[in-house]
Amino acid sequence: MGDYFTVNKDPIPVLRIETDESAVCALPFRLTVSCILFAALLLLSSISVCDFLDGVKEKEALKEVSKLTAAAEQLSMRGEGSVISLEFRVPKGVTVNFGALPGRQNKWPADANNYCISIGGKTTFYPSTASFSNPDINGPISFGSGMHRLLLSTKTEANSGILFVLVSDKGL
Repeated sequence: MGDYFTVNKDPIPVLRIETDESAVCALPFRLTVSCILFAALLLLSSISVCDFLDGVKEKEALKEVSKLTAAAEQLSMRGEGSVISLEFRVPKGVTVNFGALPGRQNKWPADANNYCISIGGKTTFYPSTASFSNPDINGPISFGSGMHRLLLSTKTEANSGILFVLVSDKGL
């Protein structure tokens, strides 16, 4: 406290200012924690957005599939020999299987009245009153992304006596 400086020949005592550098030492830690929290928040946000987009794709696919299943159920009620054609669009990144559940294709025709929608490794199963088959009546049929022009017809399989809706892709 012995330091002075003069202003207009008056001595003014100079107080030493103590410096606390603990904030400087903690700054890298605070920045690291902030970056980790920001990265976690960004990761959770991206996962949420991806789930949202997959949900939108699934709803869009269900809308298209409902047109096909409604037509197939109507054909089943009419009996053998009914025919209809329709356009069917599968959204990008989506696969639709009719007549079997994934991994159980060998169980056809027991699962012929099911269909499923697969998006990014997630598969959702749905029942139907119609039984689906490929045009050769020997298994399920699957559609990938894109536009499909389909021909739906009904035929009774001789061995089992089941009325199948035969789904064939005629191309565009």
